[in-house]
Amino acid sequence: MCPATNQCTIDRNRRKSCQACRLRKCYEVGMMKGGMRKDRSRALRRDKRRTGTSERDQASKDLDNKTVPLQDRRKRGSSTRVGGRGGKSSVTSMPPDQVLLLLQGAEPPILCSRQKLSRPYTEVTMMTLLTSMADRELVHMIAWAKKLPGFLQLSLHDQVQLLESSWLEVLMIGLIWRSIHCPGKLIFAQDLILDRNEGNCVEGMAEIFDMLLATTSRFRMLKLKPEEFICLKAIVLLNSGSFSFCTGTMEPLHDAAAVQDMLETITDALIHHISQTGCSVQQQWRRQAQLLLLLSHIRHMSNKGMEHLYSMKCKNKVPLYDLLLEMLDAHCLHRPARPAEAWLQLDLESSTTTNDNDNSSGGGVSSSAGSSSGPRSSHESPSRAASGPGVLQYGGSHSNCTHIL
Repeated sequence: MCPATNQCTIDRNRRKSCQACRLRKCYEVGMMKGGMRKDRSRALRRDKRRTGTSERDQASKDLDNKTVPLQDRRKRGSSTRVGGRGGKSSVTSMPPDQVLLLLQGAEPPILCSRQKLSRPYTEVTMMTLLTSMADRELVHMIAWAKKLPGFLQLSLHDQVQLLESSWLEVLMIGLIWRSIHCPGKLIFAQDLILDRNEGNCVEGMAEIFDMLLATTSRFRMLKLKPEEFICLKAIVLLNSGSFSFCTGTMEPLHDAAAVQDMLETITDALIHHISQTGCSVQQQWRRQAQLLLLLSHIRHMSNKGMEHLYSMKCKNKVPLYDLLLEMLDAHCLHRPARPAEAWLQLDLESSTTTNDNDNSSGGGVSSSAGSSSGPRSSHESPSRAASGPGVLQYGGSHSNCTHIL
């Protein structure tokens, strides 16, 4: 009730002078007691109707997805990814400093071999140690790849193709980086440091050791920086889509343009870092060339290492672990390429669980998503039993290893 004549002046400065006249003015301009104007309530009802319709459409889509075969759904998802690349992707628009931070955060930990074999090593004990370490590193390598900017946006087929084409190169460049401060030594793990003489126990291993040591010496001479290493390592993975070991057995990438965009983004980050060193433009160009020329040497060493590992497998002297054997077969066996859904899938959290489980098991790989069950005889082929979409189980009754990508 207004104590005056219901005609009090209500403005910004005197709006608190009379509550009754203020309430009256509020009603006059269209405000409601419930806190919502009539025109706005009508708009809200329209939005609710729209939301209900979209929810019903989404529910019907989900129902359709359950009834449509898995292969058809994958095709739809692939076409959506390809068709959605009309604008500038988040990877290509990412600033170089952010790319470098993501690459640094993706780096895997340095493992321990926890070896129980005494020196001097024999051919069998040496190869057993090295293949066991390689199998464990592969699990961490897959987790590393999934953290690269844009990698998870690729189709499963392209992810698998890149990993299968470059896994030994990625492991080798990591080995070289770990060994850069130890001349004449190769640091396979914190507790597994070998020199050339120890590699002589395995036929053909000394030549590979020499190449690794020579490339390590070159890295040391160039004073390779951590930022340059992480960029080169990512370039090795992404550039591998242009190559295949077995002609006609590896399918082309489904979205080569997306991989090329990722490759250019990493290369730009490398160039950006070099430009921040304060060198002249000519020195920057020279360093870029020197670093990129190293990748051809790593590719050559990878080919040599693959041939040597395959010869060891054929001689049936060394037991190979499931994941390592699968990767080796992808390179060396002349057979049609596997479909993308018949491949390993690995959870990102596996690296944390792997470290915990390894302390109790002392060998192989264990993770929340799956683990390598241990070495198998080299002539044994991995059997595949799909337990769900996009899942590959390594081994038959002797293995329950299921990796989820």
